[in-house]
Amino acid sequence: MRLDLVLPNEGDYMVEAMNSGPHFEAMGWDGLWLSDHLLGIAEDHLHKQEWLDIIVAMAHLAAQTTRVRIGSGVLVLPYRNPVLTARMIASLDQLSGGRIDLGVGVGWLSREYQALGVGAIFDDRGPYANEVLDVILTCWQGGTIEFKGTWFDVPPVVFDAPPVQQGGRVPLWVGSLTTTGAPMQRVAKYADYWHPSEADTEGRSLTPERFRETGERLDEVAGREIPRTIRLRCNGDPQEKVDLLHRFAEVGCVQAACSFLSGSPTFGEFDRVATRFFELADSLHKA
Repeated sequence: MRLDLVLPNEGDYMVEAMNSGPHFEAMGWDGLWLSDHLLGIAEDHLHKQEWLDIIVAMAHLAAQTTRVRIGSGVLVLPYRNPVLTARMIASLDQLSGGRIDLGVGVGWLSREYQALGVGAIFDDRGPYANEVLDVILTCWQGGTIEFKGTWFDVPPVVFDAPPVQQGGRVPLWVGSLTTTGAPMQRVAKYADYWHPSEADTEGRSLTPERFRETGERLDEVAGREIPRTIRLRCNGDPQEKVDLLHRFAEVGCVQAACSFLSGSPTFGEFDRVATRFFELADSLHKA
């Protein structure tokens, strides 16, 4: 199983964390993932108020490292213009030597939508995000491109250079907080990887059994096999979390983005917890 670490681009020690890429790369983590918010929002009880922009922070990490992959978990698609996003991610892929994984989602904070000037599409953010993906993928075809949809009208322009990874595109890791409905249709249509959170919108934990069942159903709908991954909170008993990941691996999970963002008051404590977990997960990592 591929083991990736979620670094905090938020909170009191976010700058220290963003400078730790070489340290965790040397430790052996396969990827470093970041989160996407821009503002402190009263309704958001999961995150801090202080933020570093995710794409800028990804570029910072990529510049410090040589091997480890850099991921967004997840980029909120409606927050940014799709042509600009396509250019920024393609540039980042070029500069990193093809080490970018683009996790995408639709977000859930209406006040953040409003602050960014896209509050009017909050109720339609699912179809809007799908069109954003259509524009991005059109751009990544390279050369002369154009697009006309419900929200975006791109006249004939030249988009070069595209990403350097295979097929001229950055892998799309489509996130979900549920295992049913429109989010899973998005996964079936667009995903190179399914990247669910461990908890759904009703606060229920995603069990390995439901993970397997949903993945099998997803493959049937998509007409292809979509690799299954997970973002998992790994605070608490590290051996218990490693054992849980073994269960996910047994039902087809190929990657875990391991989060230790709560419960660590200093970067030193965050480092200690992440290091201890990685040591215990060595057999899982090599499996």
